[in-house]
Order: sequence, then structure tokens, then C-alpha cells
Amino acid sequence: MRSIGVVLGCALWLTALGALADEADAHYQLAKTLRDEGRYEEALAEIDAAIAARPTYAQGHVTRGTILRRLERYEAALRAFDRGIQLEPKNGRAYGLAGAVLLRLDRPKQAITYLRKATELEPEHKNHWLNLGVAYRRLNHNDAAIAVYEKALKAHPNDPQLLNNLGVALRKARRYDQAIEAHERAVDADPYDPASARNLAIAYRGAARYKEAIPIYVKAIELGEGGPPDLLFDLASCYEKTGDTERAIDTFEAYIRAVKKSDPTAAERAERALANLKKK
Repeated sequence: MRSIGVVLGCALWLTALGALADEADAHYQLAKTLRDEGRYEEALAEIDAAIAARPTYAQGHVTRGTILRRLERYEAALRAFDRGIQLEPKNGRAYGLAGAVLLRLDRPKQAITYLRKATELEPEHKNHWLNLGVAYRRLNHNDAAIAVYEKALKAHPNDPQLLNNLGVALRKARRYDQAIEAHERAVDADPYDPASARNLAIAYRGAARYKEAIPIYVKAIELGEGGPPDLLFDLASCYEKTGDTERAIDTFEAYIRAVKKSDPTAAERAERALANLKKK
């Protein structure tokens, strides 16, 4: 009789565990649905219920972090990702998400530790590489950023985002010809991306290749439906450098109109440049 009681006790215990697991999964799935619908507070309540039913639910803690991140509660999100990592140390996604949050918190040095681990565990996920390069760039470690993007491009050849970021890092290092090559490849890979066109134009201008920069600035402005007003200032400067005074004047005037209300100081600087130009 005693052995029968032990067996029944074990069976009831296993049944209870199974019920808790089912409950945790149900809350988890609902939390993801609510998160994807933008109902973040409701999603948070559901994921908390999932974790209460199964405290060692690693993916539950990671999902909790993604919800908190969307609520812009970054410190709490980081704690959730760290808990997920403790429970599942080889979860590359958790490391990558933690690194991304640390970038949001402007803590790039810490972010690098997480993002390097993420690239080791999930080298196929390009966002880990992109964010790792950004972390190095924020610390002004351009050479390290360049090395990261070049390594990532071996796994993701001709990816426009990686090429664009590589070009920016090369330009920051004043390696303009290489920056131009990277941005040209990015534009070839995605001809309608205004960021790639803008950065290619800036690289041409940095290399004092003003004639080549002009049509790219025009394209970047068109693609970006006007783009940042600074593009107009740079374009005007390129026209001036190539001796096209009439277009330079027209473009400086367009820039002044664009920034007069939002940035009066910049408008005044441009007005002085325009006055000097008209005297020539």
C-alpha cells in the first residue's frame, strides 16, 4: 500500500508540474501576441504571470526584457536579459539584446562585452555585428569598428547596412578612398537608401572630390524627400568649390529658408557665407 501511495504522490507532483508548464506557456504566447500588437503593459502582466508559474523560464525573462525595452524601461530590461543569460548562458540573442540596451543607456564599453559574446554565439545575426561596430565607434575606436564590419561582411557579403557603417568608420579614420568604395558598394546593393547616398556624398566631399559629390548629394536629397538641411549646406559648398556660383547661391538660400526658424544661428552663418559669395 505504501508503494502505491508513493507512486500516486509522484504522479500528482508530475501532473502539477505539467499544469504549471502549460500555464507558463499559455501566458508566454499571449504576452508575445500582446507585445506585437503594441499592448505593452498587458504583455508585461502576462509575461510576469508566465515567470511566476515557471521562475526558471529563460525565454520568458528574455521576452520580458523585450517588452520593457519597448516601454523604454531600459535598466529593468537589462536586468531581465541578464537573468535570461544566467539561466541559459549560450543564448546569443539575450547577449545581443542586452548589448543593444546598453547602447541605449550610452554605456558602449559594457555593451562591447555582451555584443562580442553575441557574435561568437550567433555569428549569422548581422545586428550583433552592427551594434558591436557602433559601440566601438562611440568610443572612437575606429580601427576596431572597421575590423568588426570587415569580419561581418565575410559572413554577409554586400550587405548594405554593414557596408554603409564600414564606410562611415573608414571616413572617420580619414581613409576617404576606401570609405568611398564601401559606400559605392552599399549604394549598388540598395540604390534607394538615402543614408547610403548621403554618406557617399559626404565621403566624396571629404576627399575633395566635389564634382563627383554634387550628383550624389542631389540624389540623397531626392531620396530622403529633402533630407537633413545640412545636405543643402554641403551641396552649396560643393557648387562653390566647383565655381558654379549661381547654383551655390540658390542652394545657400534654400538652406537658409530650411533652418531659419529651427536653427537661427546656423542660418546667420549661412547668410554670411552667402554674402561673401555674392561679393565674388
